[in-house]
Amino acid sequence: MTARVHTNPVRVKVYTHEFLITGLVHTKPGGYRDRVSDIVNDPGIRFLVLTDAAFRPLDDEGAPARRCSTLMVHLDDIRLLVPFEDDAASGEPGPLGSDSMKKW
Repeated sequence: MTARVHTNPVRVKVYTHEFLITGLVHTKPGGYRDRVSDIVNDPGIRFLVLTDAAFRPLDDEGAPARRCSTLMVHLDDIRLLVPFEDDAASGEPGPLGSDSMKKW
């Protein structure tokens, strides 16, 4: 039997040089890696793992978002990361709306 680790999902919006990505980053409650910043500042982590992710090219706002259950982004490729800490926990879509690629 495999034990599950309890995590807190945090909805994020990530900009790279080529893509706009939205999804959930899972933090560990009550200590180290409790915040998204703890994960991206950890020298032992090279990739940010997002679940329930959607992405589209930055240079084509009309392009449909592609979705995937898991997406990994190399930390060196991230230009901007915006966490929406209250939205994922509440189950609400947050400022991105039900269409995660809407402008805000």
